[in-house]
Amino acid sequence: MKFYNVEQNQEEWLSLRTGKFTASTFSDLFAKRDSVTYRKAIINVAYERVTGESEESYSNKWMQRGHEREPFARELYESLTFTELENGGFYEYNDFVGASPDAKIKGLNGGCEFKCPSFPVYHEFLESGFKKIPSTYFWQVHGQLLCTGWDFIDYMPYSHPKLKTVPLRIERDERAIQMLLEQLNAAIEQVKLIISNIQI
Repeated sequence: MKFYNVEQNQEEWLSLRTGKFTASTFSDLFAKRDSVTYRKAIINVAYERVTGESEESYSNKWMQRGHEREPFARELYESLTFTELENGGFYEYNDFVGASPDAKIKGLNGGCEFKCPSFPVYHEFLESGFKKIPSTYFWQVHGQLLCTGWDFIDYMPYSHPKLKTVPLRIERDERAIQMLLEQLNAAIEQVKLIISNIQI
């Protein structure tokens, strides 16, 4: 594992991600092998590794909202937990895998992942009694634990300032991490096969 103290969404950060499976796409590797979702994840990484270029320019209103509200979420988290946050940067697990947690907690072997989810996703968290991470973020968070080597990540949604905000600590789960590693290893082999067919 190697840590790069870079600012997320900037050129160097984007370059580090190119040609890698990253935490935001780990859940795609649990889709059926013949599905569009799985094939797209494999193909993108393979072609990025050969060309050195990424087509990852997609953004939607939820991603934009997340970028806009994350500073407020960070500030609220620090005030709720009496902690200080540091740059999340980029963690390279190996040449094919990496992750970008939103922040590291100063002085602790853990970090944070802030989300600005839709109301239905926020409600899923509410219905769990604020005790279970929404399924859509499960593999992203456990993938970050894999790549960082941290003991925990505090997941915190920040949908709206009028909604209750409750951080949830996700402890390192070696069983989940092993399941993810198996999917990653299989995906990497698929990437290598595609590369052997497309590279000059």
